[in-house]
Amino acid sequence: MTGPERRRAPRVVTRLPLTIRDKQEELIARTKNISASGAYCTLRRALAPMTKLQVRLEIPGRRHPTRISCEGVVVRVDRPSGNPYRGSCNVAIFFSDIADRHRAVLAHYVHQRLNASSPRG
Repeated sequence: MTGPERRRAPRVVTRLPLTIRDKQEELIARTKNISASGAYCTLRRALAPMTKLQVRLEIPGRRHPTRISCEGVVVRVDRPSGNPYRGSCNVAIFFSDIADRHRAVLAHYVHQRLNASSPRG
């Protein structure tokens, strides 16, 4: 049984290239889902909750992609069983500092994808 939805922004399942940078290195990933307020992705190494990140991604557009750079914070880490500090993990990133125009681009992209996937009556 699941509880009430706590997210403020709708999200869509999509695999977009994502680059994040913490104090140690740059990591390349693909989103599992995205919203105007954050992204969920798999990384090749674990990050601690509350880790501050630099985030870069490209949102597809009709004419050209929109490149987005923003700051993010790790808000959830889903680690595989076994050693919790080795190997890949799924990470939820909250976009803590993002330009309003970039948040609007993300919201528009999510809205378009949700409308495209909803059944027509």
